[in-house]
Amino acid sequence: MSPARSKRVAIQRGRSRAEIVRAACVAAGIVVVTALVIWLMRPGPAGTRATGGIMNRQPRASALVIGTLVVAGLVTWFVLRVSRRARGHEKVVLPIALGVVLVIAVVIGVAWPDGLLRHDVAPPTPVTTPSTVATTTGPTGASGATGATGVTGATGSASTSTPTTGAPTTTVP
Repeated sequence: MSPARSKRVAIQRGRSRAEIVRAACVAAGIVVVTALVIWLMRPGPAGTRATGGIMNRQPRASALVIGTLVVAGLVTWFVLRVSRRARGHEKVVLPIALGVVLVIAVVIGVAWPDGLLRHDVAPPTPVTTPSTVATTTGPTGASGATGATGVTGATGSASTSTPTTGAPTTTVP
């Protein structure tokens, strides 16, 4: 017969302080990057150009920066994890590789067709001026009880006049 098993329970080893600090820093970094991206990508008012976040105002520059960061991340991953030739020389190879990525990004920015930056200007404020339309509504013939030559006879009302500016107006009896 085998001896009885021990009733002791193994105590789980806790996390080290370095692991806890690293996890807290990563969580804070995720929150900060999320807030930054939301701020950079905020839309402007509908139908209004040159408003909102920088990614809304300068999409070409934003695309270049994002593309450069993605390529730099891939190069870093490749140097640290995949490349056998860089093993042991990461402190030299990685800065050189990231410097090459940065130089290529600057060359692309300079050689971008039609310019890298889009120079939008805010729309002008609308200027409202009161319209100056002169209208005349007086009769052209004789008027009143004196009788003579009005359109409707002795009353002398309802004539058409031509204004000096604006659309023609007519008066009705």
